[in-house]
Amino acid sequence: MKKLLAIIALGLLLSGNAYAKIKSKDITFPGKYYTKEIKTCSAIPNDKSFGNPSVVKTVKSVVGYDWAKDHTENSNSITVNHDAITVPIKVMMASTHNAIGNNNQINIDIAKSLLIEMAEANTLYNSIGYEELQKKPKCYENSDQDAPCWYHEYEFASQWFGNYMITAIWLKSELNEKELKIVNKYIKKMYKKFLKPIQFRKNDKGFYAMANGGLSTLVYASWTENKKLAAKEINHTFKEIDKLFYDDGYINNNSFRGVRGQWYHSYGVNIALGYVYIAKLWGATVPKHIQNKLVNSAKLVNLAITDEEKFKSRKFSGDNRNEITDPKKAIPHTHQMAIAIDTLMEIVTGVKLEHDPIYLRKRKMHTPDGMDDLIGFNPNCIFR
Repeated sequence: MKKLLAIIALGLLLSGNAYAKIKSKDITFPGKYYTKEIKTCSAIPNDKSFGNPSVVKTVKSVVGYDWAKDHTENSNSITVNHDAITVPIKVMMASTHNAIGNNNQINIDIAKSLLIEMAEANTLYNSIGYEELQKKPKCYENSDQDAPCWYHEYEFASQWFGNYMITAIWLKSELNEKELKIVNKYIKKMYKKFLKPIQFRKNDKGFYAMANGGLSTLVYASWTENKKLAAKEINHTFKEIDKLFYDDGYINNNSFRGVRGQWYHSYGVNIALGYVYIAKLWGATVPKHIQNKLVNSAKLVNLAITDEEKFKSRKFSGDNRNEITDPKKAIPHTHQMAIAIDTLMEIVTGVKLEHDPIYLRKRKMHTPDGMDDLIGFNPNCIFR
């Protein structure tokens, strides 16, 4: 019997999907999320400075903002008007990065005061939480693209919170005891509502914002210096990537969104590559079969650019309620908010992005933000 069990165990180890779990002792928090030290970065525009009154005004606009009301009035299943919360947090992150990189104490102090203002105002806390979400209809109810989508309200609030925590980590060493208490209280409150309910949840469909919340959980683990949580999260999301990314590189749901398949595929690839970069930096070893899937996914980003019809020819038999078929709503290019997907593809997979003129033109509208809020850092600030 023991011999039989040993043979079974060996078989599992030799199979393509078996890999050693990450342990807490493997984890090393770099201190600043994506790096050990924040340095000046030419990819972040100099105008992202708290010395610029318009920057401060933009960031302050989100303090206590009623995202729930905004989303209800201005968004639906197919369209999310999120600039009112995503632009201020990206500007906050970019300006904080510049302040620290330039060792500008005046601007660092302004960053701290804004961070605390957001916390004291319980910013975005009134947005729908995951548990409340379960009582709401799903997006695209009755195949109606104009139907309300409460999941988007939750998703963008949760993503915003992840980026807030990253900024807090960058500023943590600058906070005094009183300031730290205020920020920590807010983070714990938001974590309980937006992150804890989805931790380690098995997703059956798609790879989306902040790695389906996985990146935000890693950020929280870093904030609380909880290596056990970080290791558990990496093991969980590696399994999720293994399940949701097929051997040929297509992504469950993302790649099969009809006339927006290319857009959502590159969105998912960008987030997966960002996640894997962080996991490796923190001490994880990426299983070979997952690495192979990511390489194939990156190659498909290129296939969608060079031969969209061939990219779309792959059939999908799963739930596809959010497939978009109206040619008028097509987005035939790489996701423009993945502002450095080319850099991530080369670093993580060794695949060079093909020339995508529409993407290159449209991302110019977002590179001035200085940050990729889908993953919480700008890959062009990685020092190699």
